[in-house]
Amino acid sequence: MVRSLLIPLILLACSTEVGLLGYVDKKQDEESAIIDTSTMEEDHEDTHVEEEDFEEEISDLTVAFAKMHFRQIACQGCLGVSSEFQITAELKAHYPTGGDYTSHLPSPGSCTTSVYETTVGVTPLAATQPAYFNDITLYPSSQGIWGNTNLYEHQYQRSTSYTIMSEHGTVTNAFTSLEGFDDIQPYTLLWVDPSYAYDAVISKLGTTFTWAPVIPDSQFEVIIAVYSSDGSTFLGAVSCMEDDTGFMTIPGSYIQPYPSYSITAVHLIRHREGLVESIDLGGMVQTHMMWEVIGTGHVE
Repeated sequence: MVRSLLIPLILLACSTEVGLLGYVDKKQDEESAIIDTSTMEEDHEDTHVEEEDFEEEISDLTVAFAKMHFRQIACQGCLGVSSEFQITAELKAHYPTGGDYTSHLPSPGSCTTSVYETTVGVTPLAATQPAYFNDITLYPSSQGIWGNTNLYEHQYQRSTSYTIMSEHGTVTNAFTSLEGFDDIQPYTLLWVDPSYAYDAVISKLGTTFTWAPVIPDSQFEVIIAVYSSDGSTFLGAVSCMEDDTGFMTIPGSYIQPYPSYSITAVHLIRHREGLVESIDLGGMVQTHMMWEVIGTGHVE
């Protein structure tokens, strides 16, 4: 199944952050200080064993997944939405799994034409009470899943450390949120009016995108989804990933198969992935932060 974020983008344009954008110490009487040290050694050994057993209970498998996705859309009329922002938060908690929630993402330095989401099979934990990312409330939606799909821009705190709280425990400083962009080029990707959207050229000779600022320890993905000139038919897509360096060139070879003047939805997505240990949950919490801007263009 083509990644869900591509499905609604038959007619679409975009915007950016730009312009929107117990030891108790007792002194004993010297005359009564006769101490049996043999039991102390045994107690110490028992304590050591208990600590080792406790440590072994922390699995190196994934027991939860936390995601925040900040999406910006400029041409609401093109997409048929009423807001330029789509901001969501999601938490999943389950028994340990070796699955990877972000295995669908290309490795930095590579491109793919297979643009899919990852499905991880898990045995979920109960979800009977709200969960929280700091003061953002996530509501139970099914077993082991909490979410909030109607966040406002002011609720999303940029470059902020978030703590996860749920009925299964607390994960302090689980992830740090991303920030958006001060500049994106070519700027014609960002036209907001349907009458002049799709102006940017996506070239069969190659297209370079630039952005600022650069965020350390993050990756950057560009997805170009191509549609027929009237927007009625999805023709295909290419996704390329790099470490966040502020620029990326999409090779023209990925665009050459498509007819000239096909229209495109261009997804510029900053990613940050993380993995943090949770004593309460007994394993590793995988995190994924996304900040996405959707622009438009056409093939030449």
